[in-house]
Amino acid sequence: GGTPLRKNFATIGGTYDADRDAFIPPKLFESWILNDITCNWEPPIPYPDDDKNYEWDENTKQWELIDE
Repeated sequence: GGTPLRKNFATIGGTYDADRDAFIPPKLFESWILNDITCNWEPPIPYPDDDKNYEWDENTKQWELIDE
């Protein structure tokens, strides 16, 4: 808990960027883009906002609905 000192908490596999003075978590997917403000990786398209469950498909670079 608490507020991280350098944008994010340090994590195994993450890196420290001295220019941004921030810890950057590991990149989950090749297509994801680093948000310069939060220093978190974000998908190229936002997560759908329809209360359904999705997972990222790197082959199609889209959110795929998870069977419920």
